[in-house]
Amino acid sequence: MTSKSTFIELYVKAVSKSLQNHMNMENIPDMTADACAIVLDSYGILKIGLAGPPGTPAFMFRQLLRDGRDGLIPLVTGAEQANKRGEWIIKRV
Repeated sequence: MTSKSTFIELYVKAVSKSLQNHMNMENIPDMTADACAIVLDSYGILKIGLAGPPGTPAFMFRQLLRDGRDGLIPLVTGAEQANKRGEWIIKRV
């Protein structure tokens, strides 16, 4: 049986790998949280619109980013935020 923390770590790695592969294949230097959520939805990794207020399709992805920033889980590779309330950017690394 896999522990919850191991599952979450593997999930974050899958998210990171998918986004980095997408940015490499498409030659994209960076993406917004909204753009990342749409890509992850198209890959079947994260379903947008299942949680959060209406009109916030990237709510679950942003929560994943916030949890990584706060040290609760690993941070998505390339994720940066200018300040605690600022916009997230995921950079190709």
